[in-house]
Formats: sequence, structure tokens, C-alpha cells
Amino acid sequence: MRRLNYNDEHWQMVLVKGTECLFNDMRIDKATIPKGKYMYDLADGDSDGIPCRMQPGILVNFFGTIICDKPFVPDEGDTVYLDYEDFGFLE
Repeated sequence: MRRLNYNDEHWQMVLVKGTECLFNDMRIDKATIPKGKYMYDLADGDSDGIPCRMQPGILVNFFGTIICDKPFVPDEGDTVYLDYEDFGFLE
């Protein structure tokens, strides 16, 4: 699957673990992300429309991509686990 250019996509504001981030429901090419920004892919664990984890790359149950100004501290390996209240749209 072809990844898309960060600069060509429409982004929505979301809140992830208390941090404002940009969200897009497509796979984004990491090479197009501005310097100083951090990119994570989100996974939907139960196909219920609620992301349950984020990593630098997700292959299964891809939900979307977030871009933020600071890195998240992983819970295990390179994975950050999300609870229901850890993700929400701001728009």
C-alpha cells in the first residue's frame, strides 16, 4: 500500500493522552513528516472505532496516523496502550 505525503493531506485535531495531535485516517510516509514532529500509527483492537494502541508502525487493524510535537513514553517495547478516554476528536 502506498503511503501518502503529510503535506497533501487534510488533518483533524485530536487529544491523545492529554496531548493535542494531528490525525489522519490514512497511512502517511514518514519521510514527509516535518523535522521535530513525531509520527505514530494507531490500531483499532476490536473494530469498534476506538484506538487501543499506538506504535511507530501498525500493520494489523490500522486506525490512522497521528503527528505530535513530543514523543510518547512507551508502555512496552515501542507500544503505547490507549484506554477509551485516552483518544478523542477536538473538532
